[in-house]
Amino acid sequence: MKTALFTILVALSLCTASPVMAAGVHGYTALSAVAMNANKQQQKLKVSSKEQAVQLAKRQYRGKVLKVQSSRVNGNPGYSVKLLSNDGVVFYVKVDAKTGRVSRN
Repeated sequence: MKTALFTILVALSLCTASPVMAAGVHGYTALSAVAMNANKQQQKLKVSSKEQAVQLAKRQYRGKVLKVQSSRVNGNPGYSVKLLSNDGVVFYVKVDAKTGRVSRN
């Protein structure tokens, strides 16, 4: 009786462990694919950091940088740079990370 109960418990534990293990492996594979895809996309970008976006914005438009944040520019990844001109005017510059194009709003 004890042997039969032990066999049933072992069988149940194996049945419940397999889906968890399979999901863990599948989840790891999916995460690896996402990381690789993000890495490929970053390699295609001409501007890959906030610092590069600031350099491009300051090169084209003079002013003090107040804020930089990631944003979408023409459907592409990019950056929004908030600047203060020497005249005291606050304005925004968009930097398209894919093309490197800089435009003032």
